Amino acid sequence: MIAYDVELNKLRNYKPQQTKKADFDAFWNGLKVENQKYPLNVEVKERAYSVPGVKVYDVAFDGFRNSRIHGVYVTPEVVQENAPAAVIFHGYNWNTLQPHYTFKHVIQGIPALLVDVRGQSVKSADKNSYENGGAAGWLTQGIFNPDQYYYTHVYMDCYRSVDVVRKLSGGSDVFLEGGSQGGGLAIATAALQENILLTLCDIPFMANFEHSFGLAAEGPYTEISHYFKVHDPQHQTSTKIFETLSYVDAMNLAGSVTCPVLLSVGMIDPVCPPSSVFALYHHLGGPKEIRTYREYGHEVPMIHEEEKLKFIYSYLKSM
Repeated sequence: MIAYDVELNKLRNYKPQQTKKADFDAFWNGLKVENQKYPLNVEVKERAYSVPGVKVYDVAFDGFRNSRIHGVYVTPEVVQENAPAAVIFHGYNWNTLQPHYTFKHVIQGIPALLVDVRGQSVKSADKNSYENGGAAGWLTQGIFNPDQYYYTHVYMDCYRSVDVVRKLSGGSDVFLEGGSQGGGLAIATAALQENILLTLCDIPFMANFEHSFGLAAEGPYTEISHYFKVHDPQHQTSTKIFETLSYVDAMNLAGSVTCPVLLSVGMIDPVCPPSSVFALYHHLGGPKEIRTYREYGHEVPMIHEEEKLKFIYSYLKSM
């Protein structure tokens, strides 16, 4: 396990240069225009559920270009008037979120949509045809072409999930939440979607790629190391690999996030290096706060859930 990759006092001012290409904004704007061609085709089926006053629904909608995306919509029987809705994203290949995870929101009269990432869930199959296979997991699927890259599709699925929850809830106010991969997806969605209320981002993956893959001792970043070790030991494709990753780097998208953001970081995180989280944090374009947990790795203490509730309340009390 790595210890502090950079000392905390230095991280408070750590703001590496973004790696955006000249067509970065045009790339994402083009995908958003293309997205308008695809209907959501939302289907909803109620589940039997054991908690009185809570309704749970299985939801399916069309992903970006292809694939059906599954989610679980959890709502109080009586939604608070003018309440926002939440969209919640899960970690990399680690979708253990159950309906009860939303109860902290539901008890306040707020409905929530739990989104299954394509390919990482039994119910969200990935039907995209990639130009290349993955070397160890999803991180390298389609990695030689940003337009065909796995996470380009995932980001646009997440973009569409906000439209889905607006349709389901009947309201326009939405906030985002996620940890690890889910944290990176929340930041990307906040950057690409319009009028996001706030974002809760824990120990985020998908930030400062070229720096992170050289530091991470565990987790998805090591798939890039595996690719080079097995398929390109001389790093002849390195420039192309990191060019593609630059389009989905949350650090590069962060400047477009104008809503309030609460981040968390574990200072001995072997999966998402602390410096990558601070790199993302310092590039955010709107109000932001960060909670630093010095004795924690790729996790946050339970007290952080209280921090998130206070953060939400500070922005919702005036609605």
